[in-house]
Amino acid sequence: MRSMTSVITPDITRMGWLTFGLMGAAALTSVAALLDDRMLGHFGVWMKPLKFQLAMAVQTATLAWALSLLPPDLRLRAMPRGVWLLYLAAVLFEAGYITLQGGRGVPSHFNRNTPLEQVLGTVMAAGATVLALVTAWVGVWALVQARRTQWSPLMLSIGLGFVLGGVLAGVSGGAMGPRGYWPQPLTDPVQWMPLTGWVLSQTDLRIAHFVALHQMQFLPAVAWLAVALGLAPVSSRALLLACAAAAPFLVVALMSY
Repeated sequence: MRSMTSVITPDITRMGWLTFGLMGAAALTSVAALLDDRMLGHFGVWMKPLKFQLAMAVQTATLAWALSLLPPDLRLRAMPRGVWLLYLAAVLFEAGYITLQGGRGVPSHFNRNTPLEQVLGTVMAAGATVLALVTAWVGVWALVQARRTQWSPLMLSIGLGFVLGGVLAGVSGGAMGPRGYWPQPLTDPVQWMPLTGWVLSQTDLRIAHFVALHQMQFLPAVAWLAVALGLAPVSSRALLLACAAAAPFLVVALMSY
Protein backbone atom coordinates (compact mmCIF):
# COMPACT_ATOMS: atom_id res chain seq x y z
CA MET A 1 0.00 0.00 0.00
CA ARG A 2 1.33 3.41 -0.95
CA SER A 3 2.38 5.49 2.04
CA MET A 4 0.04 8.35 2.83
CA THR A 5 0.57 11.26 5.18
CA SER A 6 -2.21 12.88 7.16
CA VAL A 7 -2.37 16.67 6.99
CA ILE A 8 -4.05 18.73 9.73
CA THR A 9 -5.72 21.85 8.33
CA PRO A 10 -8.17 24.34 9.90
CA ASP A 11 -11.19 22.54 8.45
CA ILE A 12 -10.00 19.22 9.84
CA THR A 13 -9.27 20.90 13.17
CA ARG A 14 -12.87 22.14 13.28
CA MET A 15 -14.10 18.61 12.71
CA GLY A 16 -11.82 17.47 15.51
CA TRP A 17 -13.35 20.00 17.88
CA LEU A 18 -16.82 18.84 16.85
CA THR A 19 -15.79 15.26 17.61
CA PHE A 20 -14.51 16.23 21.05
CA GLY A 21 -17.68 18.21 21.70
CA LEU A 22 -19.82 15.18 20.89
CA MET A 23 -17.65 12.98 23.09
CA GLY A 24 -18.01 15.51 25.91
CA ALA A 25 -21.77 15.50 25.46
CA ALA A 26 -21.71 11.69 25.55
CA ALA A 27 -19.78 11.80 28.84
CA LEU A 28 -22.38 14.12 30.39
CA THR A 29 -25.20 11.99 29.02
CA SER A 30 -23.59 8.91 30.57
CA VAL A 31 -23.63 10.65 33.96
CA ALA A 32 -27.28 11.58 33.43
CA ALA A 33 -28.07 7.95 32.63
CA LEU A 34 -26.50 6.86 35.92
CA LEU A 35 -28.45 9.41 37.94
CA ASP A 36 -31.80 9.29 36.13
CA ASP A 37 -33.68 5.99 36.21
CA ARG A 38 -36.62 7.06 34.06
CA MET A 39 -37.54 4.62 31.29
CA LEU A 40 -38.77 5.14 27.75
CA GLY A 41 -40.11 1.83 26.55
CA HIS A 42 -37.65 -0.87 27.55
CA PHE A 43 -34.62 1.39 27.99
CA GLY A 44 -33.50 4.44 29.92
CA VAL A 45 -34.40 7.84 28.52
CA TRP A 46 -30.73 8.73 27.99
CA MET A 47 -29.72 5.64 26.00
CA LYS A 48 -30.77 6.93 22.58
CA PRO A 49 -29.10 10.35 23.02
CA LEU A 50 -25.92 8.59 24.14
CA LYS A 51 -25.91 6.25 21.14
CA PHE A 52 -26.43 9.07 18.66
CA GLN A 53 -23.80 11.31 20.23
CA LEU A 54 -21.24 8.51 20.04
CA ALA A 55 -22.28 7.54 16.51
CA MET A 56 -21.94 11.08 15.19
CA ALA A 57 -18.59 11.48 16.97
CA VAL A 58 -17.29 8.37 15.21
CA GLN A 59 -18.67 9.52 11.86
CA THR A 60 -17.15 12.99 12.21
CA ALA A 61 -13.77 11.62 13.27
CA THR A 62 -13.75 9.19 10.34
CA LEU A 63 -14.59 11.99 7.90
CA ALA A 64 -11.80 14.16 9.33
CA TRP A 65 -9.31 11.29 9.01
CA ALA A 66 -10.26 10.70 5.38
CA LEU A 67 -10.03 14.40 4.54
CA SER A 68 -6.56 14.54 6.11
CA LEU A 69 -5.37 12.03 3.50
CA LEU A 70 -6.61 14.02 0.52
CA PRO A 71 -4.40 16.56 -1.29
CA PRO A 72 -5.39 20.23 -0.84
CA ASP A 73 -7.26 20.58 -4.14
CA LEU A 74 -9.49 17.57 -3.51
CA ARG A 75 -9.92 18.39 0.17
CA LEU A 76 -11.38 21.78 -0.75
CA ARG A 77 -13.80 20.14 -3.15
CA ALA A 78 -14.77 17.40 -0.74
CA MET A 79 -15.45 19.75 2.19
CA PRO A 80 -15.99 23.33 1.02
CA ARG A 81 -17.26 25.81 3.58
CA GLY A 82 -20.89 25.40 2.55
CA VAL A 83 -20.79 21.62 2.91
CA TRP A 84 -19.07 21.94 6.29
CA LEU A 85 -21.68 24.37 7.59
CA LEU A 86 -24.48 22.11 6.35
CA TYR A 87 -22.87 19.10 8.05
CA LEU A 88 -22.30 21.06 11.27
CA ALA A 89 -25.91 22.26 11.36
CA ALA A 90 -27.20 18.73 10.79
CA VAL A 91 -25.02 17.25 13.55
CA LEU A 92 -25.89 19.93 16.08
CA PHE A 93 -29.60 19.69 15.38
CA GLU A 94 -29.67 15.87 15.42
CA ALA A 95 -27.68 15.61 18.65
CA GLY A 96 -29.50 18.51 20.29
CA TYR A 97 -33.04 17.45 19.43
CA ILE A 98 -32.54 13.79 20.31
CA THR A 99 -30.95 14.79 23.63
CA LEU A 100 -33.75 17.27 24.37
CA GLN A 101 -36.43 14.69 23.71
CA GLY A 102 -34.60 12.14 25.82
CA GLY A 103 -34.41 14.61 28.69
CA ARG A 104 -38.15 15.23 28.34
CA GLY A 105 -38.77 11.48 28.46
CA VAL A 106 -40.51 11.38 25.07
CA PRO A 107 -39.55 9.76 21.75
CA SER A 108 -37.50 11.71 19.24
CA HIS A 109 -38.13 9.44 16.25
CA PHE A 110 -41.57 8.85 14.74
CA ASN A 111 -43.16 11.12 17.35
CA ARG A 112 -46.17 12.79 15.78
CA ASN A 113 -47.94 13.73 19.01
CA THR A 114 -47.85 17.48 18.34
CA PRO A 115 -47.60 19.60 15.17
CA LEU A 116 -44.23 20.95 16.34
CA GLU A 117 -42.83 17.45 16.85
CA GLN A 118 -44.07 16.46 13.41
CA VAL A 119 -42.16 19.37 11.88
CA LEU A 120 -39.02 18.76 13.93
CA GLY A 121 -39.17 15.07 13.08
CA THR A 122 -39.16 15.99 9.39
CA VAL A 123 -36.20 18.32 9.96
CA MET A 124 -34.40 15.51 11.77
CA ALA A 125 -34.97 13.18 8.80
CA ALA A 126 -33.58 15.87 6.49
CA GLY A 127 -30.56 16.20 8.76
CA ALA A 128 -29.92 12.46 8.60
CA THR A 129 -30.06 12.70 4.81
CA VAL A 130 -27.45 15.47 4.90
CA LEU A 131 -25.11 13.30 6.99
CA ALA A 132 -25.45 10.43 4.51
CA LEU A 133 -24.95 12.66 1.46
CA VAL A 134 -21.87 14.38 2.89
CA THR A 135 -20.34 10.99 3.62
CA ALA A 136 -20.94 9.81 0.06
CA TRP A 137 -19.66 13.15 -1.33
CA VAL A 138 -16.34 12.81 0.49
CA GLY A 139 -16.16 9.24 -0.79
CA VAL A 140 -16.44 10.42 -4.39
CA TRP A 141 -13.36 12.61 -4.00
CA ALA A 142 -11.51 9.80 -2.24
CA LEU A 143 -12.14 7.69 -5.35
CA VAL A 144 -10.70 10.49 -7.48
CA GLN A 145 -7.58 10.38 -5.31
CA ALA A 146 -7.54 6.57 -5.51
CA ARG A 147 -7.40 6.82 -9.29
CA ARG A 148 -4.53 9.32 -9.04
CA THR A 149 -2.58 6.89 -6.84
CA GLN A 150 -3.03 3.87 -9.13
CA TRP A 151 -5.92 2.63 -6.98
CA SER A 152 -4.10 2.54 -3.68
CA PRO A 153 -6.00 -0.02 -1.54
CA LEU A 154 -6.40 2.34 1.42
CA MET A 155 -7.77 5.22 -0.65
CA LEU A 156 -9.93 2.82 -2.65
CA SER A 157 -11.34 1.44 0.60
CA ILE A 158 -12.16 4.96 1.83
CA GLY A 159 -13.87 5.87 -1.42
CA LEU A 160 -15.89 2.68 -1.66
CA GLY A 161 -16.69 2.63 2.05
CA PHE A 162 -17.86 6.23 2.17
CA VAL A 163 -19.94 6.06 -1.01
CA LEU A 164 -21.53 2.76 -0.02
CA GLY A 165 -21.99 3.90 3.57
CA GLY A 166 -23.71 7.11 2.53
CA VAL A 167 -25.93 5.57 -0.14
CA LEU A 168 -26.92 2.44 1.78
CA ALA A 169 -27.50 4.43 4.98
CA GLY A 170 -29.78 6.72 3.01
CA VAL A 171 -31.71 3.79 1.57
CA SER A 172 -32.07 1.92 4.86
CA GLY A 173 -32.88 5.12 6.74
CA GLY A 174 -35.45 6.09 4.15
CA ALA A 175 -37.15 2.74 4.55
CA MET A 176 -37.83 3.61 8.18
CA GLY A 177 -39.74 6.76 7.21
CA PRO A 178 -43.10 5.24 6.35
CA ARG A 179 -42.76 2.14 8.54
CA GLY A 180 -40.69 2.96 11.60
CA TYR A 181 -38.05 0.61 12.93
CA TRP A 182 -40.11 -2.53 12.44
CA PRO A 183 -41.89 -3.34 9.15
CA GLN A 184 -44.26 -5.61 11.08
CA PRO A 185 -45.79 -5.02 14.54
CA LEU A 186 -43.75 -6.56 17.34
CA THR A 187 -44.98 -9.95 18.45
CA ASP A 188 -44.22 -11.66 21.76
CA PRO A 189 -41.81 -12.91 22.84
CA VAL A 190 -39.60 -10.01 21.76
CA GLN A 191 -35.85 -10.54 22.01
CA TRP A 192 -34.09 -7.24 22.73
CA MET A 193 -30.36 -6.80 22.21
CA PRO A 194 -28.70 -5.23 25.27
CA LEU A 195 -27.27 -1.70 24.92
CA THR A 196 -28.36 -1.17 21.31
CA GLY A 197 -32.04 -1.87 21.92
CA TRP A 198 -32.33 -3.69 18.60
CA VAL A 199 -34.99 -6.36 18.18
CA LEU A 200 -33.44 -9.72 17.27
CA SER A 201 -36.60 -11.81 17.01
CA GLN A 202 -37.85 -10.12 13.82
CA THR A 203 -36.81 -7.51 11.27
CA ASP A 204 -35.37 -4.35 12.79
CA LEU A 205 -34.30 -1.83 10.14
CA ARG A 206 -31.84 -0.22 12.55
CA ILE A 207 -29.54 -3.24 12.18
CA ALA A 208 -29.39 -2.81 8.40
CA HIS A 209 -28.85 0.93 8.87
CA PHE A 210 -25.93 0.31 11.24
CA VAL A 211 -24.26 -2.15 8.86
CA ALA A 212 -24.84 0.24 5.95
CA LEU A 213 -23.36 3.36 7.52
CA HIS A 214 -20.36 1.61 9.03
CA GLN A 215 -19.07 0.48 5.67
CA MET A 216 -17.10 3.73 5.97
CA GLN A 217 -15.08 2.10 8.76
CA PHE A 218 -15.35 -1.54 7.70
CA LEU A 219 -13.75 -1.30 4.27
CA PRO A 220 -10.72 0.72 5.48
CA ALA A 221 -10.32 -1.90 8.22
CA VAL A 222 -10.30 -4.58 5.52
CA ALA A 223 -7.58 -2.64 3.66
CA TRP A 224 -5.47 -2.44 6.81
CA LEU A 225 -5.99 -6.15 7.45
CA ALA A 226 -4.87 -6.94 3.92
CA VAL A 227 -1.64 -5.03 4.53
CA ALA A 228 -1.12 -6.77 7.87
CA LEU A 229 -1.49 -10.13 6.12
CA GLY A 230 1.02 -9.10 3.47
CA LEU A 231 -1.41 -9.28 0.55
CA ALA A 232 -0.26 -7.82 -2.74
CA PRO A 233 -2.06 -4.63 -3.84
CA VAL A 234 -3.91 -6.46 -6.60
CA SER A 235 -5.19 -9.02 -4.11
CA SER A 236 -6.14 -6.28 -1.65
CA ARG A 237 -8.13 -4.49 -4.35
CA ALA A 238 -9.90 -7.71 -5.29
CA LEU A 239 -10.82 -8.32 -1.65
CA LEU A 240 -12.14 -4.78 -1.27
CA LEU A 241 -14.23 -5.03 -4.44
CA ALA A 242 -15.69 -8.34 -3.26
CA CYS A 243 -16.63 -6.87 0.12
CA ALA A 244 -18.10 -3.78 -1.53
CA ALA A 245 -20.15 -5.89 -3.93
CA ALA A 246 -21.52 -7.97 -1.05
CA ALA A 247 -22.52 -4.97 1.10
CA PRO A 248 -25.78 -4.03 -0.72
CA PHE A 249 -26.97 -7.64 -0.65
CA LEU A 250 -26.23 -7.89 3.07
CA VAL A 251 -28.10 -4.67 3.82
CA VAL A 252 -31.12 -5.73 1.76
CA ALA A 253 -31.11 -9.13 3.47
CA LEU A 254 -31.08 -7.48 6.90
CA MET A 255 -33.97 -5.25 5.83
CA SER A 256 -36.13 -8.24 4.93
CA TYR A 257 -35.11 -11.22 7.04
